[in-house]
Amino acid sequence: MKIKSFLVMLISLLLLSACNTSDEDTHGDHADMNHDAPNEDDIRTLEVDLMVPEETVSSGEAVEISAHVTSNDEDVEDADAVMFEIIRDEESLAMIEVDHDDSGVYKIEYTFESPGDYTVIAHVDAFQLHTMPSKEVIVE
Repeated sequence: MKIKSFLVMLISLLLLSACNTSDEDTHGDHADMNHDAPNEDDIRTLEVDLMVPEETVSSGEAVEISAHVTSNDEDVEDADAVMFEIIRDEESLAMIEVDHDDSGVYKIEYTFESPGDYTVIAHVDAFQLHTMPSKEVIVE
């Protein structure tokens, strides 16, 4: 009988000690692992609204190409780099660096010299992010 009582007391003691762990014991030194997690305000986005003529343009005629650059819904007036690449038949014809114009808009005047289908790509670098939206332009 003494052995049974001793075993019951030992098992009860083990169960009570196992159930008595605190959150600090459970998490140990890892309880504050989230202290280096980025704040939502620290996370940056980079959006570029590339604007090219929507209708067919005539060769030899200057047209405006622009990109409205925003980050976290705010205009970006100091992007690290904004360049427009003009491509025709998979050949890069021009890579034009663009300066800021107004309210996050970067724009150039460009003349397509000959008829054809062109692709305009905006290469934008800001906040250690890179994006390159593209649009088609048809020239007659």
